[in-house]
Amino acid sequence: MLPQQRVARSLKAWFPLGSQAFFAVLFVASLLASCHEKQAPTTPSASLAPVTGLRTTLLDTVTTLPNGQIAWSTYWRLCWEPYPGAQAYEMQTATDEGISPKLRRLPAACYRLQVAAGRNAKSQGFLNRKQLLDLQAGQLSFRIRAVLGPNQFSAWSAPTRLEPATAAAAAPN
Repeated sequence: MLPQQRVARSLKAWFPLGSQAFFAVLFVASLLASCHEKQAPTTPSASLAPVTGLRTTLLDTVTTLPNGQIAWSTYWRLCWEPYPGAQAYEMQTATDEGISPKLRRLPAACYRLQVAAGRNAKSQGFLNRKQLLDLQAGQLSFRIRAVLGPNQFSAWSAPTRLEPATAAAAAPN
């Protein structure tokens, strides 16, 4: 007995005659639709250039707290040249263990990640900031591609490592 025949027999037992025909038609239509679905390609066209102009910076933010304390954060920022015709961008993360299959969709040509933070006496400055940055240096890398339309992508950029860069300090709040 074919699977469709088993389903039809089950439908006769569960539903009155009028609704049985409706569900049978719905079931057959869904089978036909699933047989004809095409898997969309997710690879870029060989002729499309990769995203270029990747550059990194560090941005420090400071909030003055009561009793001579500060709260600070350091953000690593990755930006790239806008890609002609890009509707969005996709970012892929890699570590020494491999490349993540998950992609992060980005609406603009920059990405920001908090890489260090602390809360301490103002006289101590950014306590342990260098050690926190050194721990993360080289652990992560990112590559970017432009999303040009449905299932249309540029080639991937060269990987850019999460490493300390030039810091731009923000004024205390």
